[in-house]
Amino acid sequence: MMRALSLVILLAGYWALLSGQFHNGFLITCGVLCIAFVCWMASRMGLIDDEGAPARYYVGLLLYVPYIAWQVILANWDVLKRIWSSELAIDPRLTRIRHGTRAGFVTVTYANSITLTPGTVTMEVTETEMLVLSLTKEGEDGLIDGDMERRCKRLEGG
Repeated sequence: MMRALSLVILLAGYWALLSGQFHNGFLITCGVLCIAFVCWMASRMGLIDDEGAPARYYVGLLLYVPYIAWQVILANWDVLKRIWSSELAIDPRLTRIRHGTRAGFVTVTYANSITLTPGTVTMEVTETEMLVLSLTKEGEDGLIDGDMERRCKRLEGG
C-alpha cells in the first residue's frame, strides 16, 4: 500500500510540474482520474513493487540529480572543446570498470549515468563490472576514480 501511495504522490507531483494547471477544476479532475487509472493498471500488472516503484531511493535521487546534471554539463563542455580543437586528443578506449553496487536499481542508475554523460557509453553490465567506451583517457580515468559509483552507492546506503 505504501508503494502505491508513493507512486500516486510521484505521479501527482510530476503532473502538477508539467501541467501547471492549478486553477482549472476540469483539468485537475482529469489529472486525478488519469493517475488513479495508471495506478490501478500498474497494480493489476504487478508493477507496484520495489523494482517498479523504488520509493526508498526517491530522497537520494533528489540529491543525486544535481550531481549528474553538473557532470553532464562538464562532459558536454569537454566534448565540445575536443571537437573544435585540433590539439585535444580523442583516444577511444574500451575498459572494464568494476562496480560494487548491490541493488539492481542502483546498478542501472550508475550505468545510465555513465551513458548520459557525453564521451562515455556503457555497453555491457554484469554483476561485478561494466564495459564502457570512453572517448578519452581522462574520461576513463574519471570512471576508474569511482566518484560517480560512490554517489550511486549512497542511494543504497553504501
